[in-house]
Parts: sequence; structure tokens; C-alpha cells
Amino acid sequence: MGKLFMLDPRVSVKLDDHPLVPGLDTLEGRVIGIIDNGQANSTPMFRELADLLRQRYRPAEVLLRKKPTHMQGAPKPMLDELVGRCDAIITGLGA
Repeated sequence: MGKLFMLDPRVSVKLDDHPLVPGLDTLEGRVIGIIDNGQANSTPMFRELADLLRQRYRPAEVLLRKKPTHMQGAPKPMLDELVGRCDAIITGLGA
């Protein structure tokens, strides 16, 4: 009989190796990026989130970008743009 190998996908994060970035004191006047991964219903959800951010927190701008496919990471040019322009970036899954 063959061997069955079970892999554990969990990872422990050592904060000494990966310190947390300080949070923003406010979103007002900031540029917020949103990465839509293209999963089912993610686009309407992220558009609604962008509208709520604009109404409640008055950012200078909300940049909504959609990945070409949910099967891969965001393209480097998209990440470079968002990192270069944004004070904070939101990413997540639609369901």
C-alpha cells in the first residue's frame, strides 16, 4: 500500500520577522486601493464597499482594480500602481 502524506497549510507568523505596519489614524484625505479578485459577486460587493468608504470616511480617492482572473495573483503592474499611489489597500474574496 502507498503512503499518504498530509500537508498542513497553516503557518505561524513571527512578528519579529514580519512586524505589523502601523495603522492609519484616518482614511479622510487618503487614497484607498481595492483589489477585486473576480470571484462570483465580488465586483458588486467591492463597488458597494468603495461607495461606503467615500460616504463615511471621505478619502481623497478610492481606486478599484479587478484582477484578470481569480486563479492568479494580481499582475505586477497593478500592484506597482496601487503601492505607488495608495495609503492603504483592501483585498479579499467575493462569495
